[in-house]
Amino acid sequence: MDRIDNPTIKRLAREVGFDLCGVTLPGTPPEATDRYWRWLDRGYHGEMSYLANDPARRCDPTRLMPEVRSVIVLGLNYYQANSDGPPPGGHGRVSRYARGRDYHKVIERLAKQLVERITVATERTEAAFKWFVDYGPLLERAYAAKAGLGFIGKNSVLINRTYGSWLFLAEILTSLEIEPDDGTAVDHGDCAECTLCIDSCPTGAIVAEKTIDSTKCLSYLTVERPGEIGDESASRMGSNVFGCDICQEVCPLNCKAIATVHGDLLPEAGVGEFVDARRVVSMSTREQFLELTAGTPLTRPKLEGLRRCAEIVLENEGRDRD
Repeated sequence: MDRIDNPTIKRLAREVGFDLCGVTLPGTPPEATDRYWRWLDRGYHGEMSYLANDPARRCDPTRLMPEVRSVIVLGLNYYQANSDGPPPGGHGRVSRYARGRDYHKVIERLAKQLVERITVATERTEAAFKWFVDYGPLLERAYAAKAGLGFIGKNSVLINRTYGSWLFLAEILTSLEIEPDDGTAVDHGDCAECTLCIDSCPTGAIVAEKTIDSTKCLSYLTVERPGEIGDESASRMGSNVFGCDICQEVCPLNCKAIATVHGDLLPEAGVGEFVDARRVVSMSTREQFLELTAGTPLTRPKLEGLRRCAEIVLENEGRDRD
């Protein structure tokens, strides 16, 4: 059959392990496309040049799959509570999303299983599928909102009424025709009157609603930026050695977050909540670096980038002690 019903897609997604699933039609919302072009024009992508390469491709799924008829959007909860109190001496805090195994591989495995189950359910082995995590050229939060998974908050992240904003997103483009969900029915809660995320950002990176200047964002500076971090930004990093969760931690819609049940995303599966900054600073070889980070998101900044952040954490700790 050419079609598969929406409830069946959601059931299969839950069976393989996804926490959320929605379906929408191809076609990026015009307001999301306009916002993305303005974001690039203002240089807010910093040194992430790949985001500016053929930006029109990110706004048109048919450029990725000409025969696409439906977009399946998936969410995976990664929330885990922080330890009580400050980090132990000489340690830097790792953002929640990076404490376990590399989520790209976790999601790719689940997406492959879902595609296999859909293929069996539809008996259409010739149906086309392409799946993406956040490295794919797709404006994923816009599609997640359009598919009814939540709404985009002032800090530009997707917020779901059950899981808050602690979600990994993934998309499956398919040639199958699936009844879409209605994203316009999503409850935005009290976000319209709240500015806690904007007010709490230590570097003022949230320059407007749904607009992040990446060149100021601690997540960008600690993970993506290859060069040095300026003194002012470095002093505001505190103990954050990789990523930053502040704008999500202060969000009232995250106050009842649900702990993830996905073992691969838990601290014991990867580097954990903290890394020994002194150990990182002392590393001199790629082998030492991979002994700590292999199979986790912390490989992203390479040894030089992680060591740079560890040095800043130690400097900040010494400054606070003085």
